Amino acid sequence: DIVGFTDISSSMSPMKVSDMLDRLYLKFDSLSRQHDVFKVETIGDAYMAVTNLVKDQSDHTKRIAEFSIAAIVAAQETLIDTENPERGGIQIRVGFDVGPIVANVVGSVNPRYCLFGDTVNTASRMESTSEVNRIQCSERAGLLLVEQSPEMNLLPRGRIEVKGKGEMSTFWVNEGRRFHFKKGRSPSMNLRRSHSPTPSSRVTFFRRKSMPR
Repeated sequence: DIVGFTDISSSMSPMKVSDMLDRLYLKFDSLSRQHDVFKVETIGDAYMAVTNLVKDQSDHTKRIAEFSIAAIVAAQETLIDTENPERGGIQIRVGFDVGPIVANVVGSVNPRYCLFGDTVNTASRMESTSEVNRIQCSERAGLLLVEQSPEMNLLPRGRIEVKGKGEMSTFWVNEGRRFHFKKGRSPSMNLRRSHSPTPSSRVTFFRRKSMPR
């Protein structure tokens, strides 16, 4: 989500808004190729991407997290208005989840490649309940990220109310501290026992909220 996208849209011409999105999405597209992340679609000010779909990727959660981190930096470096640089760069929110999905091409006129499933819904909720320039992931995504990328920092957010899901435990990605677990022990045990009170990213949603809705 682009922070303040409604205000941005109302304060600039449609051509400028289109130019802003084009500049941002070109950067996201480049990052998707760099991190081998598959771009699904853009929906208004939202950018949807996925890993481990078109091919098997044993490190899919790590890839989506690193892509998310790079996307936040890229957005901040993208000016809202090139003619008014004092407005600053774009800020976004990011959220992702891991789990099963179904992909299909729907429609015959302007057919669209779409993803379906609860994982998609949860990823969207992770984005919508995220905060400016932060990456939020579900607990299951966080646990898998620890396995695939032990060097990645995670900050427990605790339990939050998520529309349609009730209370969920989530994590901030690339914040807090590293979590380690011994071989043979469930990483969830260590994650639940470890808390960092101060701060020191398979489906991802980005929304311009100047966001990965």
